Amino acid sequence: MTTQRSSRKAAAAPAAEPAPRRVASQADIHETIYNAIVEHRLLPGTKLAEEKMAELFAVSRTQVRGALQRLAVAQLVTLVPHRGAFVTTPTADDARDVLWVRRTLEPAAMARLIERIAAGKASSATRQLRALVQREQQAHARGDRRKAVRLSGEFHVLLAELSGSPQLARMVRELTPLTCLAILAFDAPTDSACPNDEHSQLIDAIERRDTAGACRLMEEHLEHIERSLRLDGRPEVEIDLAEALLG
Repeated sequence: MTTQRSSRKAAAAPAAEPAPRRVASQADIHETIYNAIVEHRLLPGTKLAEEKMAELFAVSRTQVRGALQRLAVAQLVTLVPHRGAFVTTPTADDARDVLWVRRTLEPAAMARLIERIAAGKASSATRQLRALVQREQQAHARGDRRKAVRLSGEFHVLLAELSGSPQLARMVRELTPLTCLAILAFDAPTDSACPNDEHSQLIDAIERRDTAGACRLMEEHLEHIERSLRLDGRPEVEIDLAEALLG
């Protein structure tokens, strides 16, 4: 007797449910915009339309509005009545002032860190700084401009944190993204604005416990950034918001 094969096909296994997308929080939106500014993906003057942002993050406009208000407090976003939110466009005087304040603060951070190292209170400081600079150099070597730019700013923040002054660290943390806006607004070439070889020289001076030399190098480093700025004008560039934030 011939066995008949069933013409019925085995039922297909049910398709796997896609993983639910995590809803972006206000903090997520804030961090995404902040990082896009620090990594030079969002340029000064870019409009941050609430409706478009809500669509990109799949959240309500209220969530977006809260994140934009936090960024406005930090002077990274400007809220214009009846027009909306824009990435802040610093003036030439704003740029000069930010760098003047940094030249006042950061040499003091160098001096204080050297004091702490001499007192045995920050024995791992130069090791931490060199590890960060190594990551910055590796990012440059890979052509990962975004990461190199972010790490360059993190170097200055870490140095301030290692100085042991929470207030100084807070101020440098606030001034670093404002410097990014100045570099972007006035078209400074990223590599020449904050070269990582100067970061290595700063660490060398700390290791030598050369307080006067370290302070002078930091001041020269920040002057180098200001000299790289083209303070006589700024280019007009169109930004794709989705690519800048989520690309």
